[in-house]
Amino acid sequence: MSENTERKKKTTKKKKRRFSIIKILILTILLLGFIGAGAVGGLVVATLKSAKPIDPTKIYTILDENSFILDKEGNLIEKVERSDGLRTIVKYDEIPQNLKDAFIAIEDQDFFTHKGISPKRIIKSAIDVVRAGGNPVSGGSTITQQLAKNLYLSHDKTYTRKIKEAYYAFQLEKHLRKEQIFEAYMNTAHFGGGANGVQAAAFTFFSKDVSELDLAECALIAGITQHPSKYSPLKTLRKEDVDPEKHHIVDDSDSIYTVVYDDRYKDRQQLVLRVMKNKNMITEEEYNQAINEDLKPRLKPGKQQSQGISSFFVDLVKQDVIEALKKELGKTDEEALDMLYNQGLRIYSTMDLKMQKSLETVYQDSKNFPNLIAKKDGAGNLINNKSKAILMYKRENLINSKEELIIPKSDYKYDAAGNLVLLKGKRLSFEPLYENGEVKGIQVLVKDAYIQNSAKEYLMLKGGVLRIAAQHKQYDEQKNLVVSKEFLDSNPQFFQKDGSENLLISKDDYTMSDKGVIQPQSSMVIMDYRSGEIKALVGGRDIKGRKLYNRATNPRQPGSSIKPLSVFTPALDNGWTAASVVDDVPNYDHTGKMWPRNYYNSFWGLSTLRDGVQWSMNVLSVKVVERLGVNTSVEYLKKMGITTVDEKGGTNDLNLASMSLGGMTRGISPLEMTAAYGSLANQGVYMKPKSFIKITDREGNLILENGGYKNRVVSPEVAYIITDMMRSVVSGGTGQRAKLDQGNANIPVAGKTGTTTDNYDAWFVGYTPYYVGAVWIGNDVQIELNSGSAMSAQLWKTVMAQVHQGLPAKNFDRPENVISVQVDKISGKRPTELSLRDPRGSQVHTELFVKGTEPKEHDDVHVEVEIDTSTGKLATPYCPPTLVEKRVFVRRPIPYNPSANNGIVPRDYPYEVPTAECTAHSQYNQDPPAGDNPTTPGVIDSLPELDINNLTEDPNYSD
Repeated sequence: MSENTERKKKTTKKKKRRFSIIKILILTILLLGFIGAGAVGGLVVATLKSAKPIDPTKIYTILDENSFILDKEGNLIEKVERSDGLRTIVKYDEIPQNLKDAFIAIEDQDFFTHKGISPKRIIKSAIDVVRAGGNPVSGGSTITQQLAKNLYLSHDKTYTRKIKEAYYAFQLEKHLRKEQIFEAYMNTAHFGGGANGVQAAAFTFFSKDVSELDLAECALIAGITQHPSKYSPLKTLRKEDVDPEKHHIVDDSDSIYTVVYDDRYKDRQQLVLRVMKNKNMITEEEYNQAINEDLKPRLKPGKQQSQGISSFFVDLVKQDVIEALKKELGKTDEEALDMLYNQGLRIYSTMDLKMQKSLETVYQDSKNFPNLIAKKDGAGNLINNKSKAILMYKRENLINSKEELIIPKSDYKYDAAGNLVLLKGKRLSFEPLYENGEVKGIQVLVKDAYIQNSAKEYLMLKGGVLRIAAQHKQYDEQKNLVVSKEFLDSNPQFFQKDGSENLLISKDDYTMSDKGVIQPQSSMVIMDYRSGEIKALVGGRDIKGRKLYNRATNPRQPGSSIKPLSVFTPALDNGWTAASVVDDVPNYDHTGKMWPRNYYNSFWGLSTLRDGVQWSMNVLSVKVVERLGVNTSVEYLKKMGITTVDEKGGTNDLNLASMSLGGMTRGISPLEMTAAYGSLANQGVYMKPKSFIKITDREGNLILENGGYKNRVVSPEVAYIITDMMRSVVSGGTGQRAKLDQGNANIPVAGKTGTTTDNYDAWFVGYTPYYVGAVWIGNDVQIELNSGSAMSAQLWKTVMAQVHQGLPAKNFDRPENVISVQVDKISGKRPTELSLRDPRGSQVHTELFVKGTEPKEHDDVHVEVEIDTSTGKLATPYCPPTLVEKRVFVRRPIPYNPSANNGIVPRDYPYEVPTAECTAHSQYNQDPPAGDNPTTPGVIDSLPELDINNLTEDPNYSD
């Protein structure tokens, strides 16, 4: 009995002890809960204090306010619009019931009963996420919360944003009816593809009014909002990224971009329909019909023509804003796009509206551009001058009156198995498609065509794809395209034949752009080099629309316009001077071939670096880079912001042709060229070009300021001297047409021309004490221009004369450490008396130097010798004193022998000191033989003087 009692007592004590522990634990949890609640409460209170007051009754005022792009002064340039234009508001009663139900089913099933937030929905969302293996099925936010976020908040994933979102949701529920909230939500939802609101979505995806949507279309649209970039049925790709074997092309009318079908929306659409059926919003029959509908043929992107100025500049602004929001604020692509198009941003661009309009006006006048040297074959197709290959077909030779593509009988054959063999090098091209380095398919492309307008200008029509399934195409041993007999048998209508056995292909089975692009094309950029602000930009001629191919930001071969950047600036920064002398005589490559050729197809002999810039000497440039090293040139290009130098692969830019002559693998864009020259204008400091200054919200609060990027390339002294050397180019060299005044003195221009082989590309890049600008003229295919860089220089002047109109005279700022010193132009050293007595006239020239780099030695190239005037040879003791005369000649440091260079004589060779002694006079007084010395006056007289005011370009020369 006592044992039981003792046992009971012990049990009671254990229970009491256990209860005490539980009680303490509960008290601790409660205490922590109170503390946590207090902390949460504090966060809520603090957040709500910072929340700006809203007026829910003014929802539609907010809806109408998209972002704006302004110029620097705040003047409106463009209201940022999606491809559908301004948001179109649709009333609640105009929204189809199926669309309302679809959104309720997938977004917020308790919408008409909750008070703004739904605890049950939040818990259910968390459970659904777990059940779905971490993949969200529906969000925790109600439609009211999503509307609050769309109207008043960013998309930041923070607790404070969620607190404000809930608070604003309560405010909306307090002041608005459910129908008003739902209507506002349907008009603010973001659908990607340029669509804001359900009316815009209906137009963007189906080109129809929202009231015309059927059930399947409603379910598709409702499913997009959770993840527009993933669940949109349309995707926009650049043409080169389109694989016709993988992509279904929805719209190929644009010359640069193609809209393709994206089937990733299907699972989401089917989920919407399934929920609608389970909630008895639709019948089983309606569900089955909708889920089996093929929406691919119905997709038809809506379009709207762009208004106002060309989109080149504003497209660049939008692109740069999105990148800045991602980089500086850590936004995702979707968040950055949402901010740009939906949050009423004020984007202050760098555009000078007056300058931009002036530039565009000049570009509208065809007289400002060269013509083409259009070589044609007998059928009128444009052909390459040398290879005679067809560059562009005359449209009627390629497409007949029924819009059928013509494949002549001579362009195809059948093999023994009955397969169709389309021959290479004809009207179709066969491009391999690679995946992980292996050919996985063949893309068949129609070659380009042309038409001519009423002014006889050439308009290029871009050829597109020929749609033959991948499994039916392969190469033969000659790289012709073999189309299988199986395809021919199963698609008998694909290749029709006319009476001449030519194949005819329906317009439905090939693509070609409808709108011709005028040739030649051109682009120009003007920049304030002190700030990096782009003031005006045009990326093409006679082109309107959106998402245009911007030639101002795409690279082209720079030709000799690269020389100041990759040759002469590195040289001056590495011990050379403007007076340094290089012998401009024939040069030879590693195979022994004479290379390169010079401007005007002549050689100048001993020449200074200033001469080399002024007359764009190719041999001189090659020799300088050869001594500097191509890697040094690449280093300076990179410091000047050039991003397109190719340093890898078998074909790259680490060679003399690329770095000294501009024959680059990819080339340089006019925008990067402008900024690179700007670094020289800006006393050696590179400023990265920027298209906008700052971004504010709709109330003027600063969101982001574009501080830009800068770095020093060279010293102010080096920058000033290269500027002065390029001033010589414009004052009296290859760029004289760019002068803004006759003496190039009031507002001086420094710049450089550039022309590539066969006049395919023509450049002028130049700057004044105010602005820097680059002009490129060329074709979208390699057709020769009838004028090279001279026309680009003239176009530059036409634009810049208007830009500088009314500006006061101003010179480039000369650093104190730059000094002027007289030098002998032939030797680059200090002059002597002989420098003054050069038979061509005084060779004493005042040159600029960074203090301390001026020459210390005196000229030793000019020499004085006694000549027998009757023979022109060195006098001997036997020559009569009456025939002996002292004359000044040049003795080049490295002797030159014309006979070792195919008889080529540089322009200064007649002034070379004779090496042969007179043999006409001796102790026997022999009569002199005549004309046996290559340096006789007769030879000198046979070389015409170079008339710099009447030069004609060698059409085969690359400047």
